[in-house]
Amino acid sequence: MRKVGIIGSGALAQAVCARLLEFGEPVRIWGPDDRIVAEGVKAGAARASTPAEVSCSTDFTIVAADDGAEAEAWHCGDHGVMEGLSQGQIVIDMTTMSPALAERLSRACREAGGMFLDAPVSGGAPAARTGNLVIMVGGPAEAYDAALPVLEPLGRVIVRIGETGAGATAKLCSQVMCFVNLCGVCEAFTLGAKAGIDLRKLFSAASAGAAQSWELENMGPKILSRDLATGYPVSISQYDLELALAAARKVKAYLPATSIVHQLYHSVEAEGLTDKGSQALIRALEKMSDVEVRG
Repeated sequence: MRKVGIIGSGALAQAVCARLLEFGEPVRIWGPDDRIVAEGVKAGAARASTPAEVSCSTDFTIVAADDGAEAEAWHCGDHGVMEGLSQGQIVIDMTTMSPALAERLSRACREAGGMFLDAPVSGGAPAARTGNLVIMVGGPAEAYDAALPVLEPLGRVIVRIGETGAGATAKLCSQVMCFVNLCGVCEAFTLGAKAGIDLRKLFSAASAGAAQSWELENMGPKILSRDLATGYPVSISQYDLELALAAARKVKAYLPATSIVHQLYHSVEAEGLTDKGSQALIRALEKMSDVEVRG
């Protein structure tokens, strides 16, 4: 029977652990947040004392870090994943990271005898818990085929985008679409508010027409009800945008709309709203337009 290791610090790692245990996978877990680890152990996972202890005792190691720096430390630092790897083991990293970091981790993994998949996700912990993640995978086809039975309980859509770094790139492309779309929603509501029309009626009409989108459907009601606290944090939104813009510079792609959204979030950060949801982007447009968006 295959054994799965989980290395993580947050809700995604906890949800992945719970889901795989429900599917009968033997799981070993490590993370810096003892509460998360304790929840996994309570559900049936075995506790590990280091990332290396996870990787040395499992066939597949899933990593879900807050950011690339944390992921790299867990992989390559003292008592890291690479120290525990042996021939043929597969590492699946769900962290949103740069394609360059994916290449570095893949190289380190090969040198340790294993195989690496950059496999960032869309949907977060709630989707992982119900098996509805969208998983974008980069890496060797051999590793992808072997890892698919482990990923299938977690994902509604699982796509091998291409070789190493392709999954990381696909996630950044997805985030570009999300944030630029969100900015369009915020601009439309700002125009509507400034012009004095009923924003609830605008939302109903737009949602039924060509402007319909996930961002409008999910962020629109939050913006109109002034719920700026819940959701994907501004701090992580900026991390994602910085990665996307860095990747664009490397391949000489021009992302003007993404650059503008990144700058608008700086205004939100200046207000001290880094812990608010990404829909707090509306605050930057409200300030510039001298209007409050509410409906």
